[in-house]
Amino acid sequence: MEQLYSIMREFLEVEYHQESLVRILNAIETAYGEDEQGEVKWIVNGIKFYLKDMQTEFRTTVNRLDTYIAERAKKQ
Repeated sequence: MEQLYSIMREFLEVEYHQESLVRILNAIETAYGEDEQGEVKWIVNGIKFYLKDMQTEFRTTVNRLDTYIAERAKKQ
């Protein structure tokens, strides 16, 4: 059971780092002026799209693991 809690903590840390990356990408997008923003915006938007998709899948996995841990804890 302790191993499951450890995995959950690691997942939550990864989720935190993903959110930090989104904030960095938003800052990059804001930092560039209108003249330079065209190509940068495409790159940033592409990265954000894939990152948000990963976050959605990751949250689903974390929720499944959380449910599993809760069910195991009830049985013990």
